[in-house]
Amino acid sequence: MPDNTVMVSAETVSQISRFSSCDVADALIKLHHPNGGYLPDINLQTGAGRDFKLCGPAFTVQMVPASDTESPHLAQHFVDAGEKDTVMVISSPKNSKNAVWGGLMTARAKVQGIKGVVIDGRCRDLAEHRAADYLVFARGHSVLGQSPFTRASRIQVPITIHPGMNAESNVECDPEITTREEGKQNLCSFPPTTVNPYDIILGDEDGVVVIPHQEIHQVLELCTRNTRVDQQCLQALKAGHTIADTFLQFRGKP
Repeated sequence: MPDNTVMVSAETVSQISRFSSCDVADALIKLHHPNGGYLPDINLQTGAGRDFKLCGPAFTVQMVPASDTESPHLAQHFVDAGEKDTVMVISSPKNSKNAVWGGLMTARAKVQGIKGVVIDGRCRDLAEHRAADYLVFARGHSVLGQSPFTRASRIQVPITIHPGMNAESNVECDPEITTREEGKQNLCSFPPTTVNPYDIILGDEDGVVVIPHQEIHQVLELCTRNTRVDQQCLQALKAGHTIADTFLQFRGKP
């Protein structure tokens, strides 16, 4: 089993980046991940030219409320601690309304060689990120800065990302809350996703997924096979075949 303390090779990252977040999610579903590796509700906030693909090993950052005096304090700024060729993944405290990433952080991150950032929370200074051609994925954005609301507490630790506000029900999705009405399933039952240091992050216009370190090569094999089948399906559909016949022929089920 691969060592989670060691980054995968640049060649492996390049191979994974050939695929989409949807391709990866389909592969992880086949590998029995109920959430397909999806980091729910985190979407692209800025674009880097025409290249909207972000792929690399995760460098994790855990934020806590600024009022938290018990959690550890970092010896240096978390962006300064970031590693070259990684994707910074930041977990903000639940229901934070402030940003934890701004334009000056993007400027430093580019010099550090950090490929981009994925935020379970908010960013700000969108124009600055766009001007820098830097990829920022987040739940949303804000006019408020990090201080005096939150602070970084830990780096390179596992972080767990839960679904946010359920748009259909206006119910906040919390793993400790079960909300059932007569005849209805729990609308907050989507499983959380854990990101470990050096797991592979892939983000594009569809969303963000994480590939567990130990399953990277299995995902590569499945994505290669699945995309080949999808291309066969596409050609058949363009030739006038029905969805049902095409799926039965190439996927083995209508």
